[in-house]
Amino acid sequence: MLDIKNLSINYGKHRVLNDISIHIDKGEVVGLLGPSSSGKTTFMNVVSGLLPYKKGQVLINGTSPCEKTKSYVSLLTENNAIPRWMNLKDIVNFHTEMFNDFNKDKFYSILKNINLDIPDNKKIKHLSKGTIQMLRVALSISRKCGLYLLDEPLGGMDSLVRDQVTDTIINEIDMDSTIIIATHLISEVEKLLDKVIFIKKGQILGIHDCEDLRIEKGQSIEKTFREVMK
Repeated sequence: MLDIKNLSINYGKHRVLNDISIHIDKGEVVGLLGPSSSGKTTFMNVVSGLLPYKKGQVLINGTSPCEKTKSYVSLLTENNAIPRWMNLKDIVNFHTEMFNDFNKDKFYSILKNINLDIPDNKKIKHLSKGTIQMLRVALSISRKCGLYLLDEPLGGMDSLVRDQVTDTIINEIDMDSTIIIATHLISEVEKLLDKVIFIKKGQILGIHDCEDLRIEKGQSIEKTFREVMK
């Protein structure tokens, strides 16, 4: 599904991703786990096609990131913020026009499931940071895509809301779709994950099947992560 070989990205003289190689199968839920400035967002931007690359190879179902693959990928990052002047109706209309795979009924159903009651005429600028983030997650997973790239999807939410949102992510996305979640909130998403990728300073420190790792280490993924990152 996703094959990356020897990918390197530089910002000027600073190497952000350093010769990384990853294979992810269709239907896997993968955690891209690393501290701040480890290269997680850059990775997401490259795979989504937003950020070009010169060294290495990235293939999504055999095709390099391009306009064709963008229609196959749903990307959630801090860069695709919702304009503050929009109200909920504006946002739904925009996504309906922008994405052929956006399901408006599913979006409103997700809002109901996570107890997010927002009037259609309420503007984004009047919503809390956590509510806006929940809204952005709902928009991202209301598209029907083969690959979901969720960069820090739980940021700004309290612990109770995080549980609701993680349950919604796994319940609302088709089992055949692949999900990559970049986060530092490991304990919150650990139950969702089939595979973990540990990344630090642009380098892959390990790629593991979650169940195998738990059996081998006899401890949580979060505890193993902390040991690896020392």
